[in-house]
Amino acid sequence: MKTITDKDTLLRVVKQRKQNALAYSQFVQDIIDDVVKNGDQALRKYTAKFDGVKIKDLKVPGEQLQTAEYGIDKQLRVDILEASKNIRRVHSKQHLKNYFILQEDGTTVEHRWRPIQRVGIYIPGGRYPLYSSVLMNVIPAQIAKVQKIVVCTPPSNNGRSNDIVLGVCSLLGVNEVYRVGGAQAIAAMAFGTDNIPSVDKIVGPGNAFVSAAKFAVSGFVGIDMIAGPTELVIIADETANPDSVAVDLISQAEHDPLAWPVLFTTDPLLVQKVRLSIKEIINELKTATTALKSLESQGIVFVGKNIKACMDIANTVAAEHVSLHVKEPLFWKDKIIAGAIFIGSDTPVAWGDYWAGSNHTLPTHGQARFRGPLSVLDFLVPYSVIHCGKTALQKSGDRVIRMALTEGLEAHSLSIKLRSTYEQD
Repeated sequence: MKTITDKDTLLRVVKQRKQNALAYSQFVQDIIDDVVKNGDQALRKYTAKFDGVKIKDLKVPGEQLQTAEYGIDKQLRVDILEASKNIRRVHSKQHLKNYFILQEDGTTVEHRWRPIQRVGIYIPGGRYPLYSSVLMNVIPAQIAKVQKIVVCTPPSNNGRSNDIVLGVCSLLGVNEVYRVGGAQAIAAMAFGTDNIPSVDKIVGPGNAFVSAAKFAVSGFVGIDMIAGPTELVIIADETANPDSVAVDLISQAEHDPLAWPVLFTTDPLLVQKVRLSIKEIINELKTATTALKSLESQGIVFVGKNIKACMDIANTVAAEHVSLHVKEPLFWKDKIIAGAIFIGSDTPVAWGDYWAGSNHTLPTHGQARFRGPLSVLDFLVPYSVIHCGKTALQKSGDRVIRMALTEGLEAHSLSIKLRSTYEQD
């Protein structure tokens, strides 16, 4: 992990990281254009190129989904169902209510919510097929009452998508799953092919290529956010447990060589202890190769003058995850800008990934400044219902006509004047 000693240098690194995220734009745009032009043929071509397998049938057969569900270990199934219960409990509180307003002149306005009709969910495969992401993305969509849910997930080298991913899809009642990944999957869901239907919105985490592809299609379909590669900023003082800090950094670094594990601390001695702890822990892990690449190429240590200085820089970064390994973490919880905040050394970031019930699909690259975790609201669309009527026209017509004429929009004013005259006649 690189040590950075001043704020300006750190912010330059953050800026460069954002620019690097755009470096894949042209690459993924070429893939998207190919999929738009050549459809399933392009999907099969890129699956062979990037995943190393030839796929004839893109859709996973229903019997394969059911077989995968039955194949889930019994205890793991119990665990998944309990985690699902936690997720449903949290997300069920997010369902917004419709409301009705009666203005003084008799105008009525309703503010209503409707579910998005067709949603595409991307589930990462690659190094680690993340079946937990099925729970995090499907359950809020179901609570919102989305009518059609499509899942795309990459195949492994045997041509099959991960069995637990498929099994969890079946467990949740999702029966439309396609074995295609990467930017090509995003293009297929955005524009449709002969086999894969287009959707209205695409959600779900992914690597740098998936994130770039989601950004590229965002002018044509809705997307949730740029969710990846993963980020973790740990803010720690002299009270922090170096082993806890080390293992949390490693836990995010093992996701992806481009993951961003960062430590902000006021204690130089803690930095030394954390480095030693990382060396001891990482050698015991099967994911060591990926984690080491991330820590060595992306990892950062910043030593600040005090905790407030560390917090201020963290808010400028607005990372996906912020973990508070400090003396009084609850004091700072409302002063931090992040997608998810983890309180104290006793709270592993992984607890939010699987069990707490909060959503682990989170904004990266500073988006936490303006949006939060995936939620039921991502699958709902607000709309207005307006009724005017005779009474309102008589009471307020002249005022609205005057406002329209002031803007120079004569047909606007005429549309009101004609109705006002008609209603008075």
